[in-house]
Amino acid sequence: MKLWQVILAVVGVIFLALGSRWIRVAELPKQELWLDAGGCHSPMTVLDPPADVKPAGSIVLLHGLSANRRLMMYLAEDFAGHGFRAYAIDLPGHGDSRDAFSFAHAEECATAAVESLLQSRQLDPKRTILLGHSMGAAIAIRMTDRDPLAATIALSPAPMNAPQRMPANLLVFSASADLGILKRVAQGLAEAAGGERTAPEDFVQQRAFELRRLARSTHTSLLSDRRVAHDSEKWAMQALFPDIAADTLTLNLDLATYETFGQGRRRLAGAVLGFLGILLMFPLVVSLAAGFAAPTPAVAGDASRAASQIESPGNHPSTRLLLGETALCAMIGVLLLVLGVPLKFLHLYTGAYLASLLLIVGVLLLVFNFGFAMEYASLHFRPLAVAAALGFATFLAIGAWLNWQLDDAWLNGPRWLRFAGVLPAAWIYCFAEEVVLGPVHRGLERAVRFAIFLLLRAELFLACTLAWYFFASGQVLIPLLFVFLAAFSILQRLATDALRSRTASAAAAALFGAILASWFIACVFPLT
Repeated sequence: MKLWQVILAVVGVIFLALGSRWIRVAELPKQELWLDAGGCHSPMTVLDPPADVKPAGSIVLLHGLSANRRLMMYLAEDFAGHGFRAYAIDLPGHGDSRDAFSFAHAEECATAAVESLLQSRQLDPKRTILLGHSMGAAIAIRMTDRDPLAATIALSPAPMNAPQRMPANLLVFSASADLGILKRVAQGLAEAAGGERTAPEDFVQQRAFELRRLARSTHTSLLSDRRVAHDSEKWAMQALFPDIAADTLTLNLDLATYETFGQGRRRLAGAVLGFLGILLMFPLVVSLAAGFAAPTPAVAGDASRAASQIESPGNHPSTRLLLGETALCAMIGVLLLVLGVPLKFLHLYTGAYLASLLLIVGVLLLVFNFGFAMEYASLHFRPLAVAAALGFATFLAIGAWLNWQLDDAWLNGPRWLRFAGVLPAAWIYCFAEEVVLGPVHRGLERAVRFAIFLLLRAELFLACTLAWYFFASGQVLIPLLFVFLAAFSILQRLATDALRSRTASAAAAALFGAILASWFIACVFPLT
């Protein structure tokens, strides 16, 4: 244990406490419900405006592929804070839903949920806005054929079979860094609508349309973009109150009760701050845990000396050879997956594909580097036990916090089963990665090792992208989730290196990394 680790942990605790306080101050009346409609059992969060505010209308939020209702909470709470009752729904196979996912079933369940709320008079079609992101945006646009509402807001809509008629008062957002196919969908909607129409009379006749192209934005950043929230709320108000001047509506939004009294925008900042707090506590926790995994008393107090004894001589392939091997293995992997996905039985949309690719690449790398692998194939019980305990503790702590505010990262029963199925494949790949990267050193050597790791992950990502583009693998989720995959990879490697440098065990580090990877795959990808 070192002084800087204690200082970071103290700062982390402060961040966690401050983040919790900011979230509590900004909380709105909320209900967690299950909606049974059309044979679907859909989790739903209902947010009401502040207690002294009469709802101006309602908004239903539909998430995108591989997302969930909690990822829509920034927009949902902002709408609720500005006078709307917000309904955020989990589509089949996503979030807390245990129903099997398919695109058709997702549309059926979303439509059934909205129709159920309309029939029970919880929604007034003349005062209801439908907002969707990606797949949810496509569903929202298509839903207008059956359930015309006051307005529709589509964030980066996915490709779809066009509806028979355009939705009333349609606002479309397109991200500057979006995939080309998604930009073409947005442009196609603009052409089908006949251009932009934003006059008050257009809202009265329910024919208003606008395409907003947002600079410095990505497919997923739209969900937490202040510009999206503000412009969407203004559009909704124009649809509900077309006789009021747009400038007046904008002023009312800027002075709304949620911002003045509830300090609503602190919720997202508090959630991020608490997440950073958990990360800052990790170095101290891993150091304390490593004390139980010391290979011998003689080296228990000196992790670097332990590493030199256990992992000596630390052989691994040269950088050029390693990059070439990984590229070859990744391409062999995606070619084999054209023939079939061996882990298809996991029933994870794209997750089974990704886990299968990791398994194939991991096995091939171990075959190519069998001699190196045998040097690190030490299975001491204590380091493995510490790695397993630390791995579960890490993802349970992070998952609980994310599940509270930012994302649905807590595994339900079906996802725990997927976690168990992914873990062996992930351990094989992570062990191969530890073998080819070699021991963790200090200074420049450690930085170079980390850069090589980033290149290896980039090769895997590039192979998946090429498979989608040239081989029609259908795994578009992997390019779409690039930011999340990159952020997870970086955090996973930093945590794994911290454990390996202290336990001097490649197998234990691989197990820890595999637990994190299995959790990520099991909680992110839809159930099928």
